[in-house]
Amino acid sequence: MITQEEMQEKNAAKYNIPMLEKSFELLEFLVNYPSGLTMQELVNLLDTPKTTIYRLLSSMQGMGYLTKDADTQRFSLSKRFLKLGLAALGESNIVEQSLAPMRALRDTIKESVMLGVFMENRVVLLEQVLGSHNFTFLLRPGTSFCLHASAPGKIFLAYLSDEEREKAMQTIQYTVFNKHTIANETQMRKEINRIRKMGYASDLEEEMAGVHCIATPIFNQFGTIAATIWTSGPSGRLDKEKFPETSKELIRTARIISANMGYIPE
Repeated sequence: MITQEEMQEKNAAKYNIPMLEKSFELLEFLVNYPSGLTMQELVNLLDTPKTTIYRLLSSMQGMGYLTKDADTQRFSLSKRFLKLGLAALGESNIVEQSLAPMRALRDTIKESVMLGVFMENRVVLLEQVLGSHNFTFLLRPGTSFCLHASAPGKIFLAYLSDEEREKAMQTIQYTVFNKHTIANETQMRKEINRIRKMGYASDLEEEMAGVHCIATPIFNQFGTIAATIWTSGPSGRLDKEKFPETSKELIRTARIISANMGYIPE
């Protein structure tokens, strides 16, 4: 005898749309490849007919959900997904509320200023204001950063709710990029405690040699972390001696943005 639950599953299966399922499978797959993949690479990795992949890519590119690099022929997710993600997080106006304070911060510290949000187990870059030095960092919107070896990643680990933090901690693979990289959970929890005492997170060449970063949290009207702003610069220019002064400017700017988002400190 078929149970009610089995009957419901059977009825639901009748209304499945295979091409729609394939579309989301492809999109979720591309999330793991920020630099994109060619059509042939997708055919090989997804074990899907070339004609099906072609139709999906053409449709989603036409709708603006995918972009195609003219030189490499690689397809990658477009900025349109950032808008959807922010809407799902309830933070759709955060870029608008952040740009003016970010520009003012850039004028003060001269380095590039970035804004990012937490999605899945990464921090995704939403917007940036380029520094005023002759040499400065330029990142592509949508670039993502790991949790254990980046200042924006660490700041989210420090300020997420206990439940969200533990869930995120379980996803960290602790890839060791160099001798400065945090290599295990014990070190990470120690770093989280330090960040919460200091109010900012730092990256001292932990993923990329010669690069230092400082990040601070932005809170929403509910008092939970909504985003982070950070700055990056060459280690010789943004050296540790400048961290106390630079972090104060970052924290001040983050408080302005948080207030714009409706946050009222206790």
